[in-house]
Amino acid sequence: MRVCKDQGIPMKSITATALSLVLLMAAPGAVWAQTAGSTAETRIRADVAFLADDALEGRGNGQRGYDMAALYVQTRMEALGLRPGVDGSWRQSVTVGRAGIAPEGATLTWTPAGGQPVVWTHGQQGMFGIGRAAGRQQVSAELVFVGFGLSVPGADDYAGLDVDGKIVVYLSGVPAGTPADQAQALEAGKARMAEAKGAIGAITVNTTASAARYTDAMLQRAAGRTESTWVGPDGLSRSRAPGIQVTTFLNDAAAEALFQGATRTYADIRAEAAAGRPAGFALAGQAAFDVHTRRDDIRGDNVIGMIEGTDPALKDEYVILTAHLDHLGLATTGEDRINNGALDNAGGVATMLEAAGSLAANPPRRSVLVVALAAEEWGLIGSDYLARHPVVETVVANVNLDMPILTYEFSDVVAFGAEHSSMGPLVAAAAQTEGLTLSPDPMPEQNVFVRSDHYSFVQAGVPSVMLATGYANGGEAAWGAFFANGYHQPNDDLSGEFNWQAAAKFARVNAAIARGIADADQRPLWYQGNSYGDRFAPDAARAPAPAVAQ
Repeated sequence: MRVCKDQGIPMKSITATALSLVLLMAAPGAVWAQTAGSTAETRIRADVAFLADDALEGRGNGQRGYDMAALYVQTRMEALGLRPGVDGSWRQSVTVGRAGIAPEGATLTWTPAGGQPVVWTHGQQGMFGIGRAAGRQQVSAELVFVGFGLSVPGADDYAGLDVDGKIVVYLSGVPAGTPADQAQALEAGKARMAEAKGAIGAITVNTTASAARYTDAMLQRAAGRTESTWVGPDGLSRSRAPGIQVTTFLNDAAAEALFQGATRTYADIRAEAAAGRPAGFALAGQAAFDVHTRRDDIRGDNVIGMIEGTDPALKDEYVILTAHLDHLGLATTGEDRINNGALDNAGGVATMLEAAGSLAANPPRRSVLVVALAAEEWGLIGSDYLARHPVVETVVANVNLDMPILTYEFSDVVAFGAEHSSMGPLVAAAAQTEGLTLSPDPMPEQNVFVRSDHYSFVQAGVPSVMLATGYANGGEAAWGAFFANGYHQPNDDLSGEFNWQAAAKFARVNAAIARGIADADQRPLWYQGNSYGDRFAPDAARAPAPAVAQ
């Protein structure tokens, strides 16, 4: 790939395969008729070749390349025999808002009891959250320190504290010893916990452990950042805790001032946090937020096809098969500016389409939605919108395909999330049909389970899983090479070596997983005592937890 240096625009280097597919897209029946004798390997390769071609300019959200990719996937779904999945349409429109602090800025004025006001500003002493609507928001309230700000069974940092109508102050992170697979989810849920207790705002301050990461230099770099989320029909940006009207992170100097005159100093609090869970208390004084927000909206589409189930008693229950269609678009600098996203996630979309073709040719008992998702790279936005605005009434499971490493002959697979629900045995059985073993998460420190689109459905209470090629038979080296030299870089393109036989096998396994779920007598259930099920689907039925191997 090259960039035309005299014009600064990408060269259009459409491959012969991609060009032929473009020309045939206007006649989907003809496309499938002419490719009916092809193999899974050639179909997947053709799909990846088109979706990762320079002509699509990295499939950036809101860009023409993404629109071309969406039209291509829609046409492929129709050719495979799928039906439109959204009230006769192939598209679920998603308005994506990109918001930031407006030029007027954001401030927090703290007036301690009997003291003089002090003002902290965005990008200097604080990093302020973005309001749900563009414009100015002013909120004043008392402050209450609530430790780590967690309220979970057996550990409630809010016990004995009145935070109704007040702004809570909590420490960054979670207590030492919290399992890694729970830490990120707990951190992300703090605002919801505060909202449930009646708080209207939240302030985050450092622990000793987080101080090295969240520095003044980081605050200054982040001053011009934008946040992306979907915008609802009411014109307000998505918020997981809409009752929390204002938020900010304060640096150490501001935090020290916040606790001046209190019964315990900021240093005391940090020492207690290092050893356990510091108890909360009210701070004497008044906090006043003044936040100005700007927002630009763009449109993205989730492309949705449907395979109707064959069992009259079960066909109104849906398994959702997903893969994100977007990638990073054009880089701002460099000779090669196109982030093609061949593995991330043209490979996932291509294997999803191949799996969909298998399911459509022999429909299972339950119905299946096949969804190419928008705006994953901006924060799981398309999947979150679909999970919160479902196009069908009953979703029983999600199977997600994201960034499969299709460069080697894999002999094992990793199923992120399989251990949390009764989907686990179904996934293992599907892997066995291809002679594959099911391996544990080889990179738990990456918290993969909460970083891809399946997690949006988990947060809506739906058991979900994402399959990945494993570390055996050269897999660890392949993953390491991709993270070092391809991940979110322009060279994630077709110049690398692909193993199309492995890609076809990966599609077969994912089709078998979806079919196993769709054909089972019982829908997937969260295991008893599972933290995700307890948090996101507290009233749902449970499956007995599997016995722990001795």
